[in-house]
Amino acid sequence: MKNKNIPQTLLMLGMITLTPNAFSEESLAERSTKVEKGEVKKGSLTSMIKDSVTFSTLSKALVAAELDVTLGGIGEYTIFAPTDEAFGKLPADVLAKLLLPENKEKLRSLLLYHVVPGKVLAADLRNGDAKTMNGEKIKVAVSSEKIEIEGNKVYSSDVLANNGVMHTIGKVMVPKSLEGFAGLTP
Repeated sequence: MKNKNIPQTLLMLGMITLTPNAFSEESLAERSTKVEKGEVKKGSLTSMIKDSVTFSTLSKALVAAELDVTLGGIGEYTIFAPTDEAFGKLPADVLAKLLLPENKEKLRSLLLYHVVPGKVLAADLRNGDAKTMNGEKIKVAVSSEKIEIEGNKVYSSDVLANNGVMHTIGKVMVPKSLEGFAGLTP
């Protein structure tokens, strides 16, 4: 009779020791889902942009394009961030049209044209083309006096976040794929 109880006891002990692991794995899955559903990490590019009064339009556009979580999570990015003043230079009603739900993919393309993968500091920028996250290339011009992206001067550079770096520009860059949409011109 003792022999029959020993395997059952071992089985029960095994179940008890496995149970906390099962809950731990479940917690990881739950946490992973929360991140996927929209958790923006403190100190990320998204939170830095959101906390600045200079980039309120960019922050609103990132949310509308559902890029806030991307730039607020895992991975390193470099963003050439247009200011509110830069968005104000767009033709009348263009931003309103881009923010419409039916134009989400166009807005994403426009915003991703301002982002390159990886953390690229000003000292690492070189003359030539850089491939953006929307798949198109931007022209980078570097001299001892200034840095230009698609002919737009970088006003402040190397603003560091925990997942990348931001460089401020004074114009919204328009990719060739969006040329002519609602009056947008490169």
